[in-house]
Order: sequence, then C-alpha cells, then structure tokens
Amino acid sequence: MSGAGVAPAPGRGLLDADWFNKLLIVACALAWGFSFFVMKDVTAEFPVFWLLLIRFGLSSLIMLAVFWRRIRANLSAPVVRTGVVLGIFYGLAYVFQTFGIVHTTPGKNAFLTGVYCVLVPFCAWAMGKGRPRRTSVIAAAVSLVGMGLVMLDNGLPLNVGDLLTLVGAVFYALEMVIVAAEGRDKDVWALTFWQFVTIAAIVAVGALLTERPPAPELFSAGNVVSLAFLVVVCSFGTLALLNYALTKVDPTAGALLSSLESPSGVAFSVAFGYELLTPKLLVGFVLIFCGIVFSEAGDKLVERLR
Repeated sequence: MSGAGVAPAPGRGLLDADWFNKLLIVACALAWGFSFFVMKDVTAEFPVFWLLLIRFGLSSLIMLAVFWRRIRANLSAPVVRTGVVLGIFYGLAYVFQTFGIVHTTPGKNAFLTGVYCVLVPFCAWAMGKGRPRRTSVIAAAVSLVGMGLVMLDNGLPLNVGDLLTLVGAVFYALEMVIVAAEGRDKDVWALTFWQFVTIAAIVAVGALLTERPPAPELFSAGNVVSLAFLVVVCSFGTLALLNYALTKVDPTAGALLSSLESPSGVAFSVAFGYELLTPKLLVGFVLIFCGIVFSEAGDKLVERLR
C-alpha cells in the first residue's frame, strides 16, 4: 500500500529488522488463534462486558507497572489522543467480536475476524493514506476466497454472531491503519497503555449499565488460568508487540501476516473438537497462505514476469 505511512528508518538492530518484526506478528497471530476457543469457553460463563473489563483493566495495570517511565516521559496530548482513538476502534472491535463468538463457532469467528486483512488497504485509501497496490488487492482477494470457503464449510448461513464479527473486523482494520500511520513517531508502549485504558473505560460503561458482576464461584482454577492467559499473553503481550511491529513493516503486509490468526484459530478449534476438518477447509487454508505469500513476494514476481 503506497502512502500508508512514512517508511521506517533503516534497521539498526534486531528490534528494527523487517524480518524480525514480521516474525513477531506471526507469533502474535498464533497466540490469538489459540485464544479463540479459550474465549468461546470463557464467554459461556462470564458476561461479555465484565470479561473484557477484567481483561483490559488488568492489562492496563500491567502496562503501567512495566512501562511507567516510558508512559510518564511521553505524557503529551498527541500521544494520549492517538491512544484514545486506537482504544475506541479496538474496544469496539473487541466488543463486536466477543459478542459474535457467543453466537457462532470459534472457527467462523476467527475467519470472519480475519476479513480485516482485506479491508486494511481500502480503509487506508478512504482515510487518504494512499491507493492500494495491485498486488495487495489480488492477495487480499485470494485470502478472502479462502476465508469464504472456511466460513461456509458447514453450510450454515450467516447468523447474528457472524454479522457482529464482521462489524468488529471493520474496526480492527481502521485501528491497524491508524497504528501504522500515527504510531511511527510516537512511543508505542505509551500509546498501548492509553489504548488499554480507553478500552477498559468503554467496556466498564457497558458492564455497569447492562450486566451483573460475575458470581464469585465463576473464578474457578480453570477460569482463572484462562483469564490470566487472555490478560498476560493475548492482551498485554501480543497487542503491545503487534503495535510495535506494525510501526516497522508495511501495514498491508502486517495485516495479512496477522490474519494467520484465522487459519491457526480453526486449526486449534479442530484439534480441540470444535470444528470438523474437511477438504474445503484445507483448500481455504491453502488459498489464505497463497494470498499471504503473494502479498510478500508479489511485486518481485510481477517484475520478473515482465
């Protein structure tokens, strides 16, 4: 995607290396893929808004404890403002996605969420960040076909859970565009802290207005382990690392790499008995993989064919 943000400066170490940051995005995607079936189990017992409040409220406290000096040193209106905007988009995305998984399967939720990889270049274009590259459009289209094969694998029509998940995907795409465009010249850890705080504030309003607090007996050993995984790994760890990595790579490539959470989500869902592995599902995996490879190597391939 041309013009989606100022190109990062040449790497001066491992944390600035393009390959390393792409590897971080893939690791985050795998962790989130694992989290889909965890979320499915936890949402069966916990009210959605309270679950998200626990998740992002505790993540905010961890961010504050670990990055206090960075947050204090970067306490400025532009950083807070950008963090709040990111938090609004990401918070709405999580609300729609989490309510969606209540009414659909972890696999369909994972793949419909992955539609954001298709939307990123077009959201960036709509926000004046540059016209999508032709290879990005082709790669996104191929990935979308693969997602469709998996989404319709069980023959069920789109239900309310699927539609809620699709709305969440739009907000994820908008958040990724803003991270790539606005986060490059700001401290990513301070941005992420304000993002977490904003998400916690949004879901706190929903929890207080619409839901009863979770009963004490819900905090069993198994549920506490699941909540700890969602807080420490899937929120504090992966979101902070993903925000950092997205400031170092092309946003469309980053979006497509992070879309690996979709096939990995289905893979884990199959492994734990939520989905049935079928030929159509495997074809969907292959198409998504081809889309990701083409997004990374498509320009060079086109040049060689000319």
